[in-house]
Parts: sequence; structure tokens; C-alpha cells
Amino acid sequence: MAERFGVVLAIGLTFFGLIMILQQGVNLQLGLGGGSTPDRMVLASQNFGEVGGATSDIRTVSFGSFNIGEGRGTVRAYQTDRKDLENSLLSGNTVTVKYNGTQPTAANVSFEVLGKEGSGAFYVRANGQKVFENQLVSTATETIEIPGQNLRNGMNTIEIGVNKGGILGSTEYALEDVEVNVNDRKFNDRVDNFQMFQYELKDFVGANLTFTIPADSSVSTAPLEVEVNDNPVFDRRTVRSTQNVEISRQQADLRAGYNTVEFKTDAEARYRLENTQLTVRYIGTTRPTTENMTFNLNQSRRNFVNRDNTEETLSFNYQMLSGVNTLDIVLGSFNTTLSPVNGENNLKIPEDAFREENTLSIQGQGSYSLNDVKIISERVEN
Repeated sequence: MAERFGVVLAIGLTFFGLIMILQQGVNLQLGLGGGSTPDRMVLASQNFGEVGGATSDIRTVSFGSFNIGEGRGTVRAYQTDRKDLENSLLSGNTVTVKYNGTQPTAANVSFEVLGKEGSGAFYVRANGQKVFENQLVSTATETIEIPGQNLRNGMNTIEIGVNKGGILGSTEYALEDVEVNVNDRKFNDRVDNFQMFQYELKDFVGANLTFTIPADSSVSTAPLEVEVNDNPVFDRRTVRSTQNVEISRQQADLRAGYNTVEFKTDAEARYRLENTQLTVRYIGTTRPTTENMTFNLNQSRRNFVNRDNTEETLSFNYQMLSGVNTLDIVLGSFNTTLSPVNGENNLKIPEDAFREENTLSIQGQGSYSLNDVKIISERVEN
């Protein structure tokens, strides 16, 4: 009886195993037999890398040579971007600069004449003594020297103004970049201004501040510090070297119009800076470039694309390097212009744009990185 039961059990297990194998075979055939339709199909893909090109223009602002810290150097006593001076029968104004000197040996007043009305003369007085009086012309760039004999230790008063040009006359001068600088022996921080134009910021590439510290000119008991718009860009105890300081737009908070750069150090330290200048780099000219991706679609792929429940998408990874961030995209009868973001981008393409032979064209200005470009057809839920 036990033997018969064992035979029946063996036959049963064998039959059950055959059923399982047949079921797996059917499932494998269904999965591999081509009868199923995929949900997603990559029609084309390519990496282009860095493409395009642009040339940089530069503009250099010179700050000259000066001392920072204890010692003789140039001290800025006054500065303004724009000043209108007027003198008439009913109104008038002047610029009065107060400067507390230690051992001043000379000073100067510098500016550019933007415009002038009237026949009166422009004048400069130092401690009540007239050191300059003359008629100036528009567009003139002037530097008026004040001799050391007209300055003194202690408080100095420098007056800048214009004459009426007659008892009933009136005169007006429009001035730009007005500065009063004094050569003096005292603790010196240096503050300068430089202008950034809107087009430079729009196509900004970078900026470098360079200066040279000559041999035996420094007492480096404290670091030399440099700030742009009150943002630290350099802080180092250094002697006898040439420095090249890279300045980014975000780090220095660069803005259109006037920006400030300040050089300073702590007491008992002293630095001599020579050939100090700022070089701004920005996109000057760009050349458009076109990248093409050619691909063919056989009948089965076109059938997949033409189904009502699929959606066709162009996806790509974009990184702007310089220039204008617009792309012109053409595929068959479809064309559009878009401003991509840095990173992943997706664009829907109508199915009637596809043919058996296809060429995707992407044209951009300037320089950019273009990778992981894919055209995908994907089934969507209705």
C-alpha cells in the first residue's frame, strides 16, 4: 500500500512540475515574443559637449601707485560722481572741502567738464588764497595743482566755485568725477571708484585686480585687506610680490554705475602698491553655431509615434557659458525659439514633425554646453 502511494505521489509531483514549466514557457514566450508594445521609446540621442564661441573684450581702470598704512601717500579728501556749480544774481553754490592734514606737501583738484553756460571763470581757493582762476571749455579734463605753500598742518579749507561773468551775468559748470587728493603723511586707507556699465554686467565674464608690492617697501605686521563694495576680496600678509585677485560679480556685488574699492591695513603695518589696476572682461562678439542630429525612423517606430496615446519630447541638459541664452530649434516642419535654463530642459514636439529621415537642428549664440540630447516617444494615460 505504501509503495502504491509513493508511486502516485511521484507521478503527481512530476505532472505538477510539467504544468509549472509549461506556464513559465508561455510567460517567457509572451514576454519575448514581440506581441507586447513598449511604453517608452528613445528615437535618437547624442552628446554635443561644449559648443559655440565668443571673444572677450576688456576694459582697464588704473588706480596708480600709493601707500597704505602709516607713511606718506595720497589721501582722498573729496569725491563725487557729478556736481553742478552755479553763480548768478539770485543763486549760487560752491564745493567746500575740509581736510585735517598732518604734513601736507601738495594737493590737486581733478574733474571733467561735461558742459558750460556763461562766461564766468572757474576758480579754486586753498585756505582763502586763490590758486587757480580761468575759463574752461566743455569736454576738458582738468587737474589743478595746489602747491604745498598754500597748505598747512591742521585744518585746511579748499573751495571750488565759479564766477558770475559780470554784475548781471550768470555761469554754470557741469562737472563729472570731481576729486580732491592730498599728499600727506598720516595713516592712509585708499578708497577708489570704478564704473561698471550695464552691457558689461549683462555679458560679464570676470574681473581681475592686480598690483605690485616692490621690495623693501612693506612692514607686514598686519594683512593687506581689499574690499569691493564693502565685500572682502583679498586679505593677506604679503611683501615683494605681484598679486592677481580674481573678482566675481556675486562676491563683489558688482552693480551698474559706480562701485568702490578700498585698500586698508591695521596700525603699524605699511604697504606700497604700484601699477594698481582693475581689468573687466566681458563678451564682445559672439558667433552663432548650429548642431545637427540626424536619425531615421523605420515603419514600426513611426507607427508608435503616430499613435494617439503617445507624447513626443525633446530633452537636453544645458549649461550657459557666455553670450545669449536662446536656442533656435528646428525639426521638420516644427521650429521654435526658447530660453533654456541651466540643467534639464524638456520641449514637446508635435508628431506630424517626424518623417522617415529626420534632422534636428539646434542653433545658439555664444558658448554653451549641450549634453544628453534625447528625442523620446512615450505612452501617456488618456
